[in-house]
Amino acid sequence: MKITRREFLKSASLYAMGWLGASFLPVLRRWDGVFNNAPNIIILVFDTLSARHLSLYDYPRMTTPHLMQFANRATVYHRHYAAGNFTSPGTASLLTGTYPWTHRAFQQAGMIRRTLASQNLFRLFDSSYTKAAYAQNIWADLFLYQFKKDIDVHVKSTEYSLYEYIHYNDGWWENDALITFRSYEEFLEQDYGIPGSLYFSFFDKFRLFLTNEYEHKELRKDYPRGIPNFIKYKLYFLLEQVIDGVAQEITALQNPFLGYYHFWSPHEPYCPQRRFIGIFDDGWKPPAKEPHPLSTYTPADELNQARLEYDEYVANVDAEFGRLYDTLQDAGILDNSYLIVTSDHGELFERGVRGHVTPLLYEPLIHIPLVISAPGQSSRQDIVSPTSCIDLLPTLLKITGRALPDWLEGDLLPGLGGDDSIQRPVFAMEAKKNTSLNPITQATIAMIKGNYKLIWYIGYASYDDVYELYDLEEDPEELFELGKSHPDILLSMANELKTRLTESDRPYSVSV
Repeated sequence: MKITRREFLKSASLYAMGWLGASFLPVLRRWDGVFNNAPNIIILVFDTLSARHLSLYDYPRMTTPHLMQFANRATVYHRHYAAGNFTSPGTASLLTGTYPWTHRAFQQAGMIRRTLASQNLFRLFDSSYTKAAYAQNIWADLFLYQFKKDIDVHVKSTEYSLYEYIHYNDGWWENDALITFRSYEEFLEQDYGIPGSLYFSFFDKFRLFLTNEYEHKELRKDYPRGIPNFIKYKLYFLLEQVIDGVAQEITALQNPFLGYYHFWSPHEPYCPQRRFIGIFDDGWKPPAKEPHPLSTYTPADELNQARLEYDEYVANVDAEFGRLYDTLQDAGILDNSYLIVTSDHGELFERGVRGHVTPLLYEPLIHIPLVISAPGQSSRQDIVSPTSCIDLLPTLLKITGRALPDWLEGDLLPGLGGDDSIQRPVFAMEAKKNTSLNPITQATIAMIKGNYKLIWYIGYASYDDVYELYDLEEDPEELFELGKSHPDILLSMANELKTRLTESDRPYSVSV
């Protein structure tokens, strides 16, 4: 029987504060682990967290001291890739163990193909597990609504919002999430000018201005660049409150449990606390790179300033992760838990592009962190072979003794049952301008195999059927294109990539 989050927390609180007292909760959890060997699974997804900006992966700025400390007792994946460069494809692939060309959630705010929605992380863990989920990113939360029958405790995106006038999670759209989301949030709440949506755009924005100017005036002292927010959906929050809330959610869960927690930060806008502003005023600049033909030609000085602000926000997020880790450890939860830290995609500040709304698939956009600690792990293990976000789901099934369905496209992660001697390709895809029910006609697809990375551009007016080949070991910054000097490697990889795309498109092709 399903229960609401509040009912769940209420019963858990009564249990914790009963005749043994709340102080004995860590002890009870350790005893529970003795009698129940099934491990807990805790997945922490920090949105837009690029591995290329983490000191954990040798970035020159000390952005992640807490994550580095955590890594000393974990398995660190050095070449882990998202399946897309924005939320929808990256998150859907992580949750389904399939690539975007299969689940078809490659549009902005797109959803998984209805016939495949049952093939998800939560469904594959049976009722012996309490399954909980929270996605602060509304686009990621759409998938949780698709999986609602498979989730026991679903914490709404707006749970920790400072702004009370949010209609996204009011509960009246449970059966038609995407339709309601599109009609209300994408139309009525947006400002298309007068007369477009007079009340919902102009007056609601004025009300929001007053709220931020007066009710949240004190908070802005600690957040000089503004209160963290989800850009256009008026979801304002304090990162520290979100972390505290998630810690409470996790602590209340009954063992064994599967918990998926998707945080908005450090996604733009970059709004760190005051104490993190200025910590990287070091004058450092990355290698200069010419704008790409498909870029927005953003000036280099603007890109470097945005990079600096992003790095500060990453440091803020890292500090909050450290607090969350300490809380879970002190509560005894990690004694019998796999703790997974990763992201859905990265961020770019080069080649004339700021952010990730781009057809490009360079390393800062798709190279993401993956750090996994196992129960009782006391030393660090480093994995340097390429891995994909679609590998996480089969790995979690394997380590918890569950069967792997044949529709999974990922492999077991090395270090957790996989074989890192096998040179297999991993892929990432950007295809947001395509319809999900037709073959792919405009896209960028990246293929990483061994040390080489091939990027294929399809259907762009000025950049159609173009390949870029890089040696990531010799040239991690992707400065030297090798197509002309290594035609044999390019041809081999291109043929393999074309074959994969043709196979994935076959169910959507119309025979003449």
